[in-house]
Amino acid sequence: MLGLFKARPPVGPDEYEWLLACFAWLMREFGGVERVQATPLVLPVTSFFPPSKREGHERALELFGQVKALCGMTDWQCDLIPGAPTRESKIATAHLLRHETRPPPLGTFGHDNGRYYVTYNPSALADPYSLVATFAHELSHYLLHTAETRSPGGRELNEHATDLGAVFMGFGTFLANSAKNFSQFQNESEQGWQMQSQGYLSENALVTGLAIFVLLSGADEKAAERDLKDYLRGPFRKATAATRKSYPDLAGSIAAIDLSDWA
Repeated sequence: MLGLFKARPPVGPDEYEWLLACFAWLMREFGGVERVQATPLVLPVTSFFPPSKREGHERALELFGQVKALCGMTDWQCDLIPGAPTRESKIATAHLLRHETRPPPLGTFGHDNGRYYVTYNPSALADPYSLVATFAHELSHYLLHTAETRSPGGRELNEHATDLGAVFMGFGTFLANSAKNFSQFQNESEQGWQMQSQGYLSENALVTGLAIFVLLSGADEKAAERDLKDYLRGPFRKATAATRKSYPDLAGSIAAIDLSDWA
């Protein structure tokens, strides 16, 4: 009977175990709990992102440089290349609800003969918050590219591990808040509402990853919660409470995870 009231995270047990295992893998590959404790919780404040009057590609370069610095990757060679902007579809005049579960990518990571690069959609400059999330995800690709072992779940979950890598580097609120966007649109031929998804992990998985990061790093839990969308704050509190109760020595429990079970 008491089990009914046990604190549970907002994800299923298998996904929760994978999130913990992936954190264990990230820590073993990239610096342990000491790395996490030295990583700031990145928030949309002027101390991280000072006001700027730059526009267009110059603004994108500035944001990219700031994200690289916060990821500890300032000296990592990586070019930023603008891609093609999103093209609006124009059909008959209409009022509609548009579902876009997987829009064109806002960014990509690639490498060729030792040259590393990130591309971005220039249309994303209209939403710098989401663009920061995109840059963090793509730089996480770069980080994970240097790993000596494969992430838990292998190739099939590589993009999911990349999302969590961005959380590991301090960008958890950016990833969670940008995972889904519900917004109004209007042009000369149509108007209505649209849903867009970004990234690979679900919102609940991202706030659970954020909770793990906050508890490991000692970051300000309330500051993380305040930056989240209203409806994500409850799942974040649930994830934090469940993780704190289930793993009072979280760092020790993660260090003890046998990653061979995920090979």
